[in-house]
Amino acid sequence: MLPSENSSRYYRNPSIVDLRKSKTVSLTQIMGLLSFMFLALAAGAFLVPPSYFILAVILEFVLLFTIPVMNRRALARGAEPAAGLTGGLALVFAACAGVVLGPLVQSLTSTSAGLAVLGQAALVTFIVFAAFGAYGLMTKRNLSSMAKVLFIGLLVLLGIMILSVFFSSFLSPFGLLIGLGGAVLFSLMTALDFQRAKYSTADNAVLVTLSIFLDFVNLFTFILDIFLIFGGGGMRKR
Repeated sequence: MLPSENSSRYYRNPSIVDLRKSKTVSLTQIMGLLSFMFLALAAGAFLVPPSYFILAVILEFVLLFTIPVMNRRALARGAEPAAGLTGGLALVFAACAGVVLGPLVQSLTSTSAGLAVLGQAALVTFIVFAAFGAYGLMTKRNLSSMAKVLFIGLLVLLGIMILSVFFSSFLSPFGLLIGLGGAVLFSLMTALDFQRAKYSTADNAVLVTLSIFLDFVNLFTFILDIFLIFGGGGMRKR
């Protein structure tokens, strides 16, 4: 779930964009699409059987590259991406993300202790997500300078997680540090992407919303991992 559309190519600084020629996107539109993506995420996580996990992983990977292509095609036709096929594919992507989380979520909800851990992790995630999102919207500081550093951090984190698959006995004691590092990384990405959303053009509404959604999912995954390390015992996923 790590890949994120957090590159500076979609970032529009208000000092650069000519607002007379570029229509800025409404935050209401982004939050509306994001809300529907959260509902699709929940539906995929709670309603779809775990047997569809592999199919969801493949489809999610394909959609990650298909959505930007469909977005460009919609713009070439003069259509609004968020209201057409591109927006629909974003909802399918969100549902697939939920299906990928489904086996873990459904196993936790099967016990009262697991349900408590899941609820606590979700609550903390929403608080952190809202706090950093609000900071990104309200700060006057240009956060785009963090983009390259965060991208390097994402690559390092991804590399460590890949190594942990092959050297789990060596890296398992550092699981908490990996979880904390991932939570901090995607918290900062949330602030960056919400600032991008504030100044984004309508052309990039779906792509920015998708990036924010990925920030939330990854943030939730790492925070849940931290809760499982502290209180999950045998429920821990890594």
